[in-house]
Amino acid sequence: MANDSITVIETAEQYQELINSPGKTTIIDFWADWCMPCKAIAPRFAKLAEDNTNDNLVFAKVELKMEEADHWTGPVANELKIVSIPHFVALRDGKKIESQKGAQVNLVAFVSQVQALE
Repeated sequence: MANDSITVIETAEQYQELINSPGKTTIIDFWADWCMPCKAIAPRFAKLAEDNTNDNLVFAKVELKMEEADHWTGPVANELKIVSIPHFVALRDGKKIESQKGAQVNLVAFVSQVQALE
């Protein structure tokens, strides 16, 4: 359920390129196809991305496919310590700067908090 305001990350190379974009903060929604809470919060994430006016803020989604041990998302989830979904992670210069998990996350407050860290 992505829109034009959300980058769907499908490869490890694409992930690395996006999180290492100079001057950009990337907010990633880690989700899974079978996760009902992920599906419940997806429209709020999409709306936030659509309403974003900050050129330095990038919204993206990564579908976790943990059942495939060699899938690129497994190592990324481990590196970022993602143990439950939905999980929202803000990265800048390739490093995690903030994260929130669960379908009850106040995404507007999360994004404001991330922007205050700039």
